[in-house]
Amino acid sequence: MKPAVPTVDLHADLLWRTAEKGKSPWAVCEGEMLDLPRMRQHGPSLQMFTLYTPGKHTGDAATAYARRLLAIWVGLVEEGAGRVGWVTSRTGLDHVASDTFSGILSMEGASPLRGEIALLDDFYAAGVRSLGLTHNPRNEAGDGCMVPDGERRGLTALGRAVVRRCAELGVLLDVAHLAPEGFRDLMDEVAHCPSPPPVVTTHTGAMAVTKHPRNLTDSQLRELAGCGGLAGVTFYPPHVAREGHAASLDDPVVHLEHMASVMGVEHVGVGADLDGFDPPGLPDGCDTPHLYGALEARLLARGWRREHVDGVLGGNALRVLGHVLR
Repeated sequence: MKPAVPTVDLHADLLWRTAEKGKSPWAVCEGEMLDLPRMRQHGPSLQMFTLYTPGKHTGDAATAYARRLLAIWVGLVEEGAGRVGWVTSRTGLDHVASDTFSGILSMEGASPLRGEIALLDDFYAAGVRSLGLTHNPRNEAGDGCMVPDGERRGLTALGRAVVRRCAELGVLLDVAHLAPEGFRDLMDEVAHCPSPPPVVTTHTGAMAVTKHPRNLTDSQLRELAGCGGLAGVTFYPPHVAREGHAASLDDPVVHLEHMASVMGVEHVGVGADLDGFDPPGLPDGCDTPHLYGALEARLLARGWRREHVDGVLGGNALRVLGHVLR
């Protein structure tokens, strides 16, 4: 069952999977993680759909691939004929409700900008409202978290310029996949903005619970909380499974509880990363698209207060987006 409160998921790769598999998301796809009919019935009220550009695409090809995913999204909204909303402004957030379904666009990795800050403005004009500077490898903006130790560097001059321009435009900055050196540079750059914006990690785990290069340390989590930001817990097993345990719904819950203890419960949310890895793939007990109702029930069963559960499911993310969007 879909929770009775507006829910937000900060990361899904439906557009990339649609491009790679050529299947219509308007067709019910049993065996796949996501399709729009089931998302509208059971999924989040607001889903952040990412424009993920695989590393094999560089330069003009990377820009073209991101524009291809953007065109897929525009087509889905048009085909939906009112069944799918598109949030691009603070006003648009006012229409997010438990019985509606909308999307908001993010860009995962700055490679489609091909080193040109002007392209950030172009993608903003086209509707992109969140940006993660890197995926796992290096690009023109900086290094991802999987660049080997000893070779990693911080943000490039372009990366720093992208951070400043995102703050000016009202684009949510996402540190997921960013190397620790880049995280430090991004937070320093944000601190010097005239109006420092909240910063998020859309899909992550806690390093203190599961040691993985993609997860954040307690110190990094506190920095995000300190700027009013948020951490969205992922459901990708390698990032949340605890040593000696088969991945289950309790794993992202344990990460959520740790993040809440470090950051404050008002700074945690959900970014499940659905369609970002192959089905079935999810931890036991995380059947899609009933994920959010299952998470709600598990948190309440573990003694979470109702208002805190509502915040994790969507209220916290809506608050952060409301501070960033124009």
